[in-house]
Amino acid sequence: MAYQTSNGGNMTGSADNHTRPENSASFGIPPDTIPTLVIMVFVLVINSSVILLISCYSCLRTTSNIILASLAVSDFLVGFVGIPLLVTCSSATHLTSVCTSSIIFFTFMALSTVLHITVMTCDRYIYIMWALRYPEIVRRSRVFTVLAITWIISLGQSLIRLSWTWNVSVATAVEDLALVHKKETIYFLFNIIVFFFIPLIVMIVLDARMLLLLRKQCQRIARENLPAEFVRREKKLQRRQRRAVLTCVLLLILYVIFWLPYFILELVQQHHPGKLPYLFVITIYYLRLCTSLFNPLTYTLRKYDLRSRVKNIFQRMFFSWRKDESEMEYTRGTNLSHGPVASV
Repeated sequence: MAYQTSNGGNMTGSADNHTRPENSASFGIPPDTIPTLVIMVFVLVINSSVILLISCYSCLRTTSNIILASLAVSDFLVGFVGIPLLVTCSSATHLTSVCTSSIIFFTFMALSTVLHITVMTCDRYIYIMWALRYPEIVRRSRVFTVLAITWIISLGQSLIRLSWTWNVSVATAVEDLALVHKKETIYFLFNIIVFFFIPLIVMIVLDARMLLLLRKQCQRIARENLPAEFVRREKKLQRRQRRAVLTCVLLLILYVIFWLPYFILELVQQHHPGKLPYLFVITIYYLRLCTSLFNPLTYTLRKYDLRSRVKNIFQRMFFSWRKDESEMEYTRGTNLSHGPVASV
């Protein structure tokens, strides 16, 4: 089905409207999907590690980390479901149901990612603005409710596409595709305004207010004649809060870098399909996959409790490996020193 692939979010769309290189494989997995498979492996390993890390250690099951775990589940599904659908669609373009599923799934993941980052930013905003009331406001039950709403909105909005995508018949294909094109344009503009620009503005405002408040607090601490121990404790807390805010900012920047080119490309292809170079289009499609790779790396390396736990695990693994190696060397040396005495 030409329209599904030309306006959908998958590589097959570009393959139908842009000529593949002549040395591409005519059957099986195309060579241009090999980088996707490499990304898939890293996405699965890194995100599953984050999920297991938060699940296995009770000290890490805080409300903010529960939000991160939910985002990691969303990113894990990109590698577990999204990329296999993408590769299957790119390898067998005649499977329109698979290609349609790929389009819908990546819409689902795009909405899920931006809503999760928005929830994380709101969580940090409440923590910094109303620190004393934070445990009362952000309860675990409320966090689970908000995350459930996030998943439902993302899934429901992405499934709306099914109401017109699968109603195209061969007999009235021209009329149906014209109507689908109109609905797709409205749907795309609605998503980019409601689920991209509005959350983007909200997060920019919240992040700016948090950074401004932290700066004012630092200036107040510097002005007042406070005990040295209190100043050290406050500065340490300030650094952690600033790092948390900057983590939200970095996740937002990554989302914009990896998804905004895709949205612009979709807008261009709505009116000028097939006019862009194949390699350019395929690169933009790869970029959106990188979100699921860099998200867990960003908050794991920057969040203090997660980074400390990961460091502790690697240290224990290293010391255990060194201990086993030392024991092996000691045993080998003991065996040589007490070896059988040669007969005279």
